[in-house]
Amino acid sequence: MFDNDFVGTTYTDQDSVKDGYPQFESSLQAFFDRAISSSKKLFTTDVTGLWELYLGNLPVEAKQHYTCHACRHFIERFGGLVTIDENGSMESAIWDVASTPKFFVPAVSAMKEAVLNSRVNGVFVPDARVLGTPKTGDWTHIHIRLPQDMVNRSVIRTAHQVAAAKREDFNVLSRVSSQHTTENVDQAIELLKFGTVYRGDRYIPAAKWFRNVLETRAALPTSRARENYLWLAALEAPNGFIPSNSSNLGQTLGDIADGLPLVEVGLRLTDRLNPNTFMRAQSAPTANAIREHERVFQKLVEAGVVSEDSLKRRYAQIEEVPLSIWAPNEKVTPKKQPTGVFGNITPKDKKPSTAREMNLPSTVMTWEKFQRTLLPTADKIEALMDNPNRFMAMVTAAVEGSPNILQWDNTFSWYYHAGVDADIRKRVEEAGGRYANNEIRVSLSWENYTDLDIHCITPGRQHIYYGAKRSRCGGWLDVDANGGHAQTMTPVENIRWERNAPEGRYRFYVHNFQERGSGKTPFKVEMEVNGKTWTFNGVSGATGWQVDVFEFDYYNGQVTQIRHAAITSDDSWTAQPNTFAKVNGITTSPNLWGDDPKTQAGSHVFFLLDGVQDTSEGMGRGFFNEMLIPELREIRRTLEAFTASTPIEGVEQASACGLGFSKDGEWNVTLKVTSGNITQLVKIDRWD
Repeated sequence: MFDNDFVGTTYTDQDSVKDGYPQFESSLQAFFDRAISSSKKLFTTDVTGLWELYLGNLPVEAKQHYTCHACRHFIERFGGLVTIDENGSMESAIWDVASTPKFFVPAVSAMKEAVLNSRVNGVFVPDARVLGTPKTGDWTHIHIRLPQDMVNRSVIRTAHQVAAAKREDFNVLSRVSSQHTTENVDQAIELLKFGTVYRGDRYIPAAKWFRNVLETRAALPTSRARENYLWLAALEAPNGFIPSNSSNLGQTLGDIADGLPLVEVGLRLTDRLNPNTFMRAQSAPTANAIREHERVFQKLVEAGVVSEDSLKRRYAQIEEVPLSIWAPNEKVTPKKQPTGVFGNITPKDKKPSTAREMNLPSTVMTWEKFQRTLLPTADKIEALMDNPNRFMAMVTAAVEGSPNILQWDNTFSWYYHAGVDADIRKRVEEAGGRYANNEIRVSLSWENYTDLDIHCITPGRQHIYYGAKRSRCGGWLDVDANGGHAQTMTPVENIRWERNAPEGRYRFYVHNFQERGSGKTPFKVEMEVNGKTWTFNGVSGATGWQVDVFEFDYYNGQVTQIRHAAITSDDSWTAQPNTFAKVNGITTSPNLWGDDPKTQAGSHVFFLLDGVQDTSEGMGRGFFNEMLIPELREIRRTLEAFTASTPIEGVEQASACGLGFSKDGEWNVTLKVTSGNITQLVKIDRWD
């Protein structure tokens, strides 16, 4: 097996050439290239003692010659690398007996056997293209060159940090794979497909991926193969697909595994996907976090992923929006310039044609049917503005050419106006409180057994709270929830003045009397004063925490000098309630534009209306965390604070605003549709 010509002689470089060492180096590279073909990934193992096996299987007289610090470093650090296939089979990425010169076969065979008897313990994430040291002086060493796309491409994480994150992904996937069955996942998929869960369809791809993982894993013959397969699955999992127990999909699967009825499972998921708290930061960033996030952001700027201008947003104009669904069929003729002495006087509008208008009975149909039957021949459409909840506005990059911060391949995003919260109304009325027909009403809602309380300090310095529910000035806490013990997962509290509310300074604040959840409870406070509403969204701290939500002066039925209000309501929109507005165009949400739609962001239809704008400048709505590219997720708390204090530019030029509706939930929008000289009312009740 060994070449005995060297026994008792001095070993030279010519001898190593005779051994085939140059061919050995090149054969390692050639085999490695074949091993990683088809985009195979690399994994580390817990193998030890490779260097000793290497030297121990070389002829005695050659050991001193091949004892090399650089080669030892390569073998000990990279000699245990393996690839894994879909069957969980593990193969060495470095050692191949068939292509190895005869002199090195015993060493390679021993090392390969040791590697294949070891266990995978991590994902290999290189930080350089070359593994090992190719040359020092006149000496060459064992080394491997990698394709560029295998090198760590993260701008903000080191190779070690990326590998650590993948190791945690494997740990999570191993845990949840042992907790759930394909039957449970099938039930979850059916629930998500049914369409009753708001934005539930965004989780269908992840659920299907996880089901395939469970099915493939169960079919493998050995525990080692199943473990290896999970390493591969964890590495290749799309971002957010592994259903950890704290994720929305993971909690849904847990609810199903616990035997909860699917109706209740759906309701619990809907609560978690509440737009007011979904993927919102749990609290304001600390000073240290802001400094660290600034450092991360600058790294992304230096790498060209984003620029400082990328965060600046402005309102979109309808000319920029592809009206992919419908545009009015009418000719636009330039207005004649006024002439004469009285040319500046606006004449009375001619009465529009009302031929057969409204004489036909109104029709109720789905959006899918409307789009298929009536929309293709519609010349003109008007929409009834009777639901402020559905007001929406489209937003885009303020600086043209700045790198895109959104997941889809255009710079457009959107937001909905908060409006009056129908869920709060339902909770208040079911709890026996009075929601409508009040002069002043402030309602607090949250989603767990924590005992949050709403407090009010009245103009007369009276204190309304759970310990003094009625005040002498007519204020009344008529609903108190979760006091004393856990009562409901859908609590609400309600302070109101039916009439004759005193004038002066009001202060409302939220206090966490007893935390019974994770220590951070998202909540919403809605205030209505003489028909005008404001909302405040926040996250509570632990027991004893409190925060002011509304402080204002009240005189002559009007709120002035309001502080702490996160969102103003209906009258910030330039829309006349319960009137019809001309539809200038219909389009889908920007995540669906182009050849690569991102359906995980939901499916929406927007009716862009003439003359509708949000004059509040959209503070906090320039972008939302769930819309951002993955590179920005790590600093989302600071980004949320940034957009919360940054107005959207160009409100005067905003013309891509109107009414929006999603595939999930009810629509109940009334349209006036004109085709030729026939006009009829159509009510669209849902998507399909």
